[in-house]
Amino acid sequence: MSYTYTELKTSIKDYTDNQEATFVSHLDRYILSAEERIFKNVDLEYFRKNVTGSTTSGNEFLAVPLDYLSSFSLSVTNNSAKEFLQQRDVNFIQEYNPNPATTGVPRYYALYDVSNFILAPTPNANFDVELHYYYRPESLTNSKIEITVNNVTGAFQANEKITGSTSAEVSTITTLTTATQFTIIIPTGDFVVGETITGGTSGATGVIATISEDTTKTWLSTNAPNTMLYGCLVEAYTFMKGEADLITLYQNRFVESLSRLKNYGEAMENTDTYRDGLVRANRT
Repeated sequence: MSYTYTELKTSIKDYTDNQEATFVSHLDRYILSAEERIFKNVDLEYFRKNVTGSTTSGNEFLAVPLDYLSSFSLSVTNNSAKEFLQQRDVNFIQEYNPNPATTGVPRYYALYDVSNFILAPTPNANFDVELHYYYRPESLTNSKIEITVNNVTGAFQANEKITGSTSAEVSTITTLTTATQFTIIIPTGDFVVGETITGGTSGATGVIATISEDTTKTWLSTNAPNTMLYGCLVEAYTFMKGEADLITLYQNRFVESLSRLKNYGEAMENTDTYRDGLVRANRT
């Protein structure tokens, strides 16, 4: 079993037996919240990446990637040798280096805010840095489909919002293939073939002729579909102020499936460790 965005939305509505408009309009929120809970609780090697950059001499801050979740390692290159920094909290950094004017080769770092790491001591040179980190993959809610339109008046634009005259659905054009064919982010509900859409910026109009099938899946929706579903149901029933026993039921199922996902991630890490010829202590 696996889910596309459309299939997961349908399952949420089926499990909750709720098609009410306000509830449906919040489906993306349930999915995003479930994904966030999973990403914050499970470190999977599939969601690691490396980026390189450099510090700025005299500047204690280093930019955080936009998709950053947590660190695996951060290193600076000093005299051609790579030196790994130890991660600490902000209080430690500020106690260790209370005067940012005190410079040297950085030894510690912490997440200062959503946009910056703070280093200590403040770099005394422009050091090359490499960050190995867990990133936030693109959400299932960003799944896309193609539509074609007839009877176009005006010219639609990339990145503008479009609104359906019958469905009242709203989406964003991500790519204009031609003047009458473009890719859009799948709306919370469904556009209808035959309805008129209007561009929010251009004012262009057109009648939907075809809508492609939703086939996009993410790693989570393919490999952890139950974790996704149960996480969404916890959010959905909480929004509905549903029965406490149902919320508890799905919370327990979510925790159980999350535990299996954690075990899977740790097993993959241990496999990679032995493949690399390294020995890692058992994790508890």
